[in-house]
Amino acid sequence: MIGALDQSASLQAKVLTADGGGGYAESWQTFATVWVSVAPLAAADVFGPDALESRVRHRLTLRRRGDLAAGQRVLVGARSFKVHAVLDAGQRTPTVTLSCEELP
Repeated sequence: MIGALDQSASLQAKVLTADGGGGYAESWQTFATVWVSVAPLAAADVFGPDALESRVRHRLTLRRRGDLAAGQRVLVGARSFKVHAVLDAGQRTPTVTLSCEELP
């Protein structure tokens, strides 16, 4: 399975910085560069007011890490994925799976 991790990716976490006016500015900071495999899982069309949006779910697999969490972001080339869940099968497995949605 480790040999299937064939795409370079950046793991990013959201950073909130006080803007001086009582609010916060949101940015993303890369905290690691890793190798992943990307596999599409499902797609759905979502209807909204005056818009049709397509959502594609993916499974990203990478080497085990202890600093992954839902809400983070993964960049693979020009593609961006929002992490919805971290699926961990336990300490005996060398990889962890991320349930993600590709962002437009």
